[in-house]
Amino acid sequence: MSDNKIAITQIIKAMQRDAEDIMNQIDLAAEDIGQGRRNSAIGALAPVDATIERLASLLAAARAIHRVVPLD
Repeated sequence: MSDNKIAITQIIKAMQRDAEDIMNQIDLAAEDIGQGRRNSAIGALAPVDATIERLASLLAAARAIHRVVPLD
């Protein structure tokens, strides 16, 4: 497997972990809302911003790698 394919594969795996983290935080927020704890729900969503920024960076990296040498 070429270095570019390996890099993109690793980026996608990292993106999957980040997406899972986002869903876990949303689930926590949903539980808090269900129990009437609005402040806790908002607090549970706080880490989501940083994770979304990381996802955007990973996506940009994957696109940059692909632009340099398109994968077959």
